[in-house]
Amino acid sequence: MVSSLIWRRHVPAAALLCVGLQTSLLPAQDSAAARAPATLLSLRDARAAALRLDPAVRVAQEAVAAAAGRERQAAALANPVLAYGREQTSRGRQANAQDIAQIEWPVDLAGQRSARVAAARFRREAAEARLAAARHALDAELVRAYIDAMSAAHRVQLLDGAYRTASEARRVSDERVRAGDVAGYAGRRLRLEEGRYAARLADVVVQARATRERLALLTGVPAERVAVPTLATADSTGTAFGALLDTVLARATVPLALTANHADSLVARALATRADLLGAQRDAQAGLADARLAARERLPLPAISAGYKGEHVQSGANAAGVSLYGFVAGFTVPLPLLDRRGGAVAAADATARQINAEADAVQRRITREVLDALSSLRSAEAERAVLQPFTGAESRLALSALQAAYAEGEITLTEWLEAVRAWQETELALLSLTTNIVLRRAELARAVGLSLFSSTDSTR
Repeated sequence: MVSSLIWRRHVPAAALLCVGLQTSLLPAQDSAAARAPATLLSLRDARAAALRLDPAVRVAQEAVAAAAGRERQAAALANPVLAYGREQTSRGRQANAQDIAQIEWPVDLAGQRSARVAAARFRREAAEARLAAARHALDAELVRAYIDAMSAAHRVQLLDGAYRTASEARRVSDERVRAGDVAGYAGRRLRLEEGRYAARLADVVVQARATRERLALLTGVPAERVAVPTLATADSTGTAFGALLDTVLARATVPLALTANHADSLVARALATRADLLGAQRDAQAGLADARLAARERLPLPAISAGYKGEHVQSGANAAGVSLYGFVAGFTVPLPLLDRRGGAVAAADATARQINAEADAVQRRITREVLDALSSLRSAEAERAVLQPFTGAESRLALSALQAAYAEGEITLTEWLEAVRAWQETELALLSLTTNIVLRRAELARAVGLSLFSSTDSTR
């Protein structure tokens, strides 16, 4: 009984829109679009343009370059110190002059340089991870904007078909009114219904324009020239739209089969691959290296010196002077009497513990994101599985028959209105579910840490 009721109220409604599905996809093209025809923007081309334009990616790229420079600098050895001095003394007719030149070189016996290099290396790896996270975030935002634009274009297509179907029904009703078959109320009622569909069509056209503008902002392509893949007007069902989405995303290598995996395996994969977690872990390792460096800086850093010494002694005005030559060598070490570096060591240890706690927080957040994304995806797929049998080609054929029945006067205006509304609501609901499923699938892929695009795509 329930099946027959659904068939009577929902499935037959699909056919009435066939009459209106013979026009262009987006009637919202403005004069600028007419002057400059839109070109199809593939998802990969959009991604390449967005990567070149996105300031967050450029910031992360420069951060990697800066971290690499600091790593090279941390590995540099300390410069030697060249010192020169001259001493000249005299008393009476005696004179003494000394020239001393020496080089002093600090000796890292405590391993400060190795700890400094390790900290710089971890920070460079953290910067690289943040660059990967910025690209993944941009990919997710771009995929969402692209799918929203496709969904909005299809929504315009559905509402345009409904509007034209209402216009066709009003035309048929006007002919029947003139023939005296029905009262004038039917024509007036259909004019109101036509206005209702026109208002909804205008609203979704504005929404479609907004999605194109968002995509244009990400890619730098003018909004009036942005065109995304759409269905042929003769096949505008939600099922066909879902197949189109799968085709577009499969070309972009978005993972499509994630729900088959167990939640624990998805969480484990996310904890092993998420770039933001990797960056947090590298920051924690850099904090530990800083703590080791602070502890090693408590040890005095000695320095050795070696050089040349020349001395000239003049014992009298008429006596011959004596010149002496030789070398000098020395050893210096700071005395840790006033500064024991205790505060610096305590601060570095606390900072390392803080960064490690932040990495644990990132890990917990990622776990929650994966579980929430998986739960949302499975719920949406379950809803679509319930709705999908009542949409598609059969509902279109049934609604076409209903349209013909109304034209022949076999059904009432009320029955026709209910059929059109049922078809429209069902198809729009399926469209929303299909869009949400693909978006949630992409969100799950992002939460797991999978790249939404292949590694061979341009990343600059």
